[in-house]
Amino acid sequence: MFGLKKQERKRLRVIAGAMAKYGFDSVVNRLHLKARLPMMERLLIRWKVLRPEKSAAVRFREMIEELGTTFIKLGQVLSLRRDALPDEFIAELEKLQDNVPPIPVEIVKSRIQQELGRPVEDLFAVFEERPLAAASIAQVHTAALSDGREVVVKLQRPEIEERIRLDLHLLGYIARLLVRYIPESRLYDPPGQVEELTKTILKELDFETERRHTERFRENFSGSRDIIIPEVITSLSGKKVLTMEMSHGRKINELYDDDIRFRKKVARRLIDSYLKQVFRDGFFHADPHPGNIFVLEDGRLCFHDFGMMGYLNPDMRDNLADWFLAFIDRDIEGVADVYLRIGITGEDFDRRAFKRSMGAFMEEYYNLPLKEFSLASIIEQSIKIGRTHGIRVSSDLLMLGKAFMTVEPVVRSLDPDFNLVESMQPYAMTIIKDRLSPSKVAKEGMKFMLDFQRVLREAPKAFEVILHNARESRGELRIKHEKLEDLESHIDRSSNRLAFAIVVASIVIGSSYIAQYHIGPSIWGFSALGIIGYSLAGILGLRLVWAIIKAGKL
Repeated sequence: MFGLKKQERKRLRVIAGAMAKYGFDSVVNRLHLKARLPMMERLLIRWKVLRPEKSAAVRFREMIEELGTTFIKLGQVLSLRRDALPDEFIAELEKLQDNVPPIPVEIVKSRIQQELGRPVEDLFAVFEERPLAAASIAQVHTAALSDGREVVVKLQRPEIEERIRLDLHLLGYIARLLVRYIPESRLYDPPGQVEELTKTILKELDFETERRHTERFRENFSGSRDIIIPEVITSLSGKKVLTMEMSHGRKINELYDDDIRFRKKVARRLIDSYLKQVFRDGFFHADPHPGNIFVLEDGRLCFHDFGMMGYLNPDMRDNLADWFLAFIDRDIEGVADVYLRIGITGEDFDRRAFKRSMGAFMEEYYNLPLKEFSLASIIEQSIKIGRTHGIRVSSDLLMLGKAFMTVEPVVRSLDPDFNLVESMQPYAMTIIKDRLSPSKVAKEGMKFMLDFQRVLREAPKAFEVILHNARESRGELRIKHEKLEDLESHIDRSSNRLAFAIVVASIVIGSSYIAQYHIGPSIWGFSALGIIGYSLAGILGLRLVWAIIKAGKL
């Protein structure tokens, strides 16, 4: 616990206690956190009382909910990790809720005045005191401006940032303990997961980031007649307050009793908007649950809540297009090769075994009608196959998979005859054509020539360094292994102990020979030299045994 402040130690005790309470006491022990457990949990563990009957996945989700906001966000990030967690854990983590009691309106008004510099009564013509929604990070109120426009005001909860930063610091501490004491966890890079979580949550805490996301998304759909994005009221927004235009409509999952033609039109607009976000913009809404997508009376769609967004760089968009086309063409080699370009493999990766697994999945999938093609299913199953072969993928691809897992069921419920392949092909082909366009080829050719020129310019210097190193080492090949120094020290220690044991054995044998033939003076009928030899051998032998026991290896 060295290096932790008093407040951090106190919170760590709560975390360790929750882990023990929900049946993860073995993990507490392996992380060397048992000393941090509250007294009651230690007694319950000793008395074998903590033996929950629920599954580990359910207990894990309940533990996260009890630990609060930061851990709920951690669970939501982990729910994306289909390349690392079993399905039952994913299913439970997707149930996480962060509803909390609302902030009193007096505190709300005080915080808004603190952030924006003026009283609420001066900023808004009307301010609804009853919140529209209350979550763990923010609370939302409806209001009206002096010009009559209706708006929603999103306010960050007091002191939530300090609590979250404390928990993030402790999660980083626990992640380092995992790497140190539970080696099998290193495959999933716990410190990297915490770093990713930290970036995600800190972005969500900064409403200026969400404002920029909203404005960028609004710009991407500026010419659309089907999609609208509420305008951010910049003068009434800041780091912890966000004010946006209010849109009136129904949640997209509330259209099931409407006319089928209207539903099909809405389904088409939703999937087209997502294909544009993915294949053209490379910037997509990563949390498209029905509460974040409204349908207006005229059928237009309105997106909300831009705190969680996904990014796809041009290379990733190219890879997705290649992946989709290879899948349609039943090109097993192509599908596997593209996935390997996207993912990160371990040292023991078996390429042939992975391709066999991917081929078996594709053969099963091809038995389905083409209209049942599901990008969400392909991503999900590919990630699962990759997980069994030790392949990790970027968080953005995981976010894309989850986004389509949310969007596709909504689209198919609105339009049972929907065919995703027909919708995707034009976007994928556009990417392929753009890649082969003269301007793109010329640009790539120019980039290649500049890179090649830089290599040629730097080659003489690099060659000179190689020759210099070769002369200095006189032609010797020097190889350094990460663990070789440890091996050398182990060999030295073992050799010393072996030599020590041989000396002791030699003294015992020599003393036995002296004693047997009564060489030298005698004491009480025994050879004095023999007694001295046995005594010396005993002392040295005990010293050797103590050294071995102290090293922990008898």
